[in-house]
Amino acid sequence: MKKVLILILLVVILGACSQQENDTSGERHEGIIIDIEKNTFDEIKYIVLSLPSVEDIDISNKTREELIGLAQENDGVFYHLNQEEYEEIDLEIGKRIVGYYSAVGESNPPVLFTDKIEVFSQ
Repeated sequence: MKKVLILILLVVILGACSQQENDTSGERHEGIIIDIEKNTFDEIKYIVLSLPSVEDIDISNKTREELIGLAQENDGVFYHLNQEEYEEIDLEIGKRIVGYYSAVGESNPPVLFTDKIEVFSQ
């Protein structure tokens, strides 16, 4: 019985430690929106692609695939927003944003699961 309790205690402690290591709440990412795609597969969602900087990068006349390639090479990220969130903050290509996120999805470029996005005044 003691061994079972010790084993359970170890599992709980190790589980809590691994959750703390993966907890990224409070993280933030700044960037400039380079692409927005409306996805209506299941429900209306907006997929926003952002780069930390567009200095020395020409994003004009690029296809979506080329923009994703630029994001992969330049620490870009995706944000997924529902229609209400998207309309509330009035996002447009070229706007500088900061996204606060609590989790990172495995993709290339990564998806940041946002708690909040703010638009910088320009």
